[in-house]
Amino acid sequence: MDLVIHSGDVFDSVRPATHVIIGFLKQTARITALSGIPYLVAAGNHETPRLRTTTAALEYANLVNVVSAHGYELDYELVEIGGVGVGVTLAPHGAVLGTGAATPDKDADINILVTHGMVPGLEARSYEMGEANLKSGLIEGGFDYVALGHYHEFHRHRQNAYYAGATERFGFGEVGFEPGFAIVELSDGEPEVEHVPIETRPMIDLPKISAREMDASELAEAVRERVSDADLDGAIVRLRVYDARRGVTSGVDRELLRDLQRRCLHFSLEVHAEEESAAEEREGPVTAVFGSLEEELEAFVKARREHGEIEEKFAEEFLEKGKAYLTRAASEEVSS
Repeated sequence: MDLVIHSGDVFDSVRPATHVIIGFLKQTARITALSGIPYLVAAGNHETPRLRTTTAALEYANLVNVVSAHGYELDYELVEIGGVGVGVTLAPHGAVLGTGAATPDKDADINILVTHGMVPGLEARSYEMGEANLKSGLIEGGFDYVALGHYHEFHRHRQNAYYAGATERFGFGEVGFEPGFAIVELSDGEPEVEHVPIETRPMIDLPKISAREMDASELAEAVRERVSDADLDGAIVRLRVYDARRGVTSGVDRELLRDLQRRCLHFSLEVHAEEESAAEEREGPVTAVFGSLEEELEAFVKARREHGEIEEKFAEEFLEKGKAYLTRAASEEVSS
């Protein structure tokens, strides 16, 4: 018998639209009610309320027999599958910061941990403010399998811990990701994990245009050249223009842009004043190892100060006030 595990971010907000909730319930009922397959989910950062008194949308999942952990403590569920006891420990986003370790149930035949956050030392190709950093002890408790959520690319962290990825791309930082899900087979040895790609809307990031010497007609011709060989129908498309002179882009052929918007599911012409973004020049592609929010704030201020973007005195005051706001926000969330 099968078991379905979702490692967080069923919804992209704390208060999703009613039709989104209904759609989730209808499709999930096909798994739980019609097929009789157990379904367990640990809430992610997008759907976890900042205030503990706020109702989580995942509570509706109980209507279709889904076991959901959406609070601020670890949850545990023992599931019987073909005579095998599968112990599932659920560590939702709200419980991650206060949880140093989790331990398997010695009475279960198989133990699985489900959690949502960034593993220590992961070099990610995307970044999101407010994400949780998992403590190393949380995922080192001797579980047979650790189902990791939050990072949208399929990734093997260790032999028994994987990010399954996401079923859709959620920004151009993920243009190279392959959407899908993971099938995990557990036996006495190492878990067998297969990534199953699924067909999604194509996402295309067209080669950038340097428009320093271009007028409106030349820029329009450059846009035509970039899109001429691309299969744009129904795709999500971005074309970035750098170093464009003031007023040039407003003169680009409107009919050309309207045609692109009709052909694409979404077409974005992004215009930047600089030749390259400062972040791309300094750091290259988006890859990072994330620390605490305070560490990230310190690194942010330090980088801007070293590159002369902010003065020393302002940097010190900004950092001091920023740390105070972070401390206050953390204390208010805990006490609420």
